[in-house]
Amino acid sequence: MKIILLLLFSLAFLLLFTLASSTNNIPNQAFRTIRDIEGNPLNKNSRYFIVSAIWGAGGGGVRLANLGNQGQNDCPTSVVQSRNDLDNGVAVYITPRDPKYDIISEMSTVNIKFYLDSPTCSHFTMWMVDNFPKPTDQLYTISTGEQLIDSMNLNNRFQIKSLGGSTYKLVFCPHGEKFTCQNVGIADENGYNRLVLTENAKAFVFKKDERIGMAIV
Repeated sequence: MKIILLLLFSLAFLLLFTLASSTNNIPNQAFRTIRDIEGNPLNKNSRYFIVSAIWGAGGGGVRLANLGNQGQNDCPTSVVQSRNDLDNGVAVYITPRDPKYDIISEMSTVNIKFYLDSPTCSHFTMWMVDNFPKPTDQLYTISTGEQLIDSMNLNNRFQIKSLGGSTYKLVFCPHGEKFTCQNVGIADENGYNRLVLTENAKAFVFKKDERIGMAIV
């Protein structure tokens, strides 16, 4: 009897190991998969609009704007949330920092990049927290910067957390641990909803961009 139980246990363990090995494109952890408004998992090979979960009161998507002293720049670099309900914003790619994963879960540390078609601006698409980690007595703002291949970069590490259903918040997690994460919210700046690090998180949903071609800003 003991031999039979041992054999059954061994077979069950082998089956679980095989299943885990065959799904190496999905994070091997019991955390919820991030899904778009159609219920489909977010995939690094698709692009998405990040849109306010609240409609009817400025519930538009995330896009770029020239703010503050950026007016003379050729490329808009301030990340803002549109106040126009009909504006989905500019689509983004959400890419896990660990390249072996395709599907994004709540514990995936990701980079977020706008999908732009501009010879001048196409290299300035990566979301990053301005001036981090320098201390500041103001809110940390989110802008786009030059895409750098640097594994030590801390200012472009984000995660996505569920708020229930298909609604999520973005968090900035420079070191990956939960206690270091800060919510991404909005603050008024020159008439725009500027994305900033703040205590009150902004609720978003993800809409898959099915269009062909890139956005021009």
